[in-house]
Amino acid sequence: MSDTRYDEGDPVATPDGRGVVAAVMTDDLEFPQGEEDLVDVEASDDRPAYVVGLESVGSAVYRASALESTDLEDENAAESTDGDSLTDVVDEDVDALDGLPQGWDRDSVLEYWSSIGGSWEACVDDMTDEFEEQRAKEHCSAMKDEVLRTKRWRNRF
Repeated sequence: MSDTRYDEGDPVATPDGRGVVAAVMTDDLEFPQGEEDLVDVEASDDRPAYVVGLESVGSAVYRASALESTDLEDENAAESTDGDSLTDVVDEDVDALDGLPQGWDRDSVLEYWSSIGGSWEACVDDMTDEFEEQRAKEHCSAMKDEVLRTKRWRNRF
């Protein structure tokens, strides 16, 4: 097992391509798979599970040993790693980009998500300066929907 630990917002290379750590889970979780299925993922303080929003599309869960630090904007940065994911990539039909500022795309969302530390709470804190709190929560939920390409993260992690 790798001693390397990653934080929310860290850009990483995964076996499925580059992405941003969207959640660091230290408790067991159920991760969306298929149309309506969930897969059990074991996690603990000693063996965290990393939910990563992938640059190409979708998200999946990994152990630290399958990840490597990278840079989303550097063409020469690591794009993928050897290793295994704990889940299949989830890529559901979400319309999260529709409510975002004009010109924003998946790359914009991942770069922003990384810049604020990769958490919904940090996003809400940042966006509350621009919007009223309820609108900030809606905006950040839409962004996390896009990062993960599922709405089934809500009330889970």
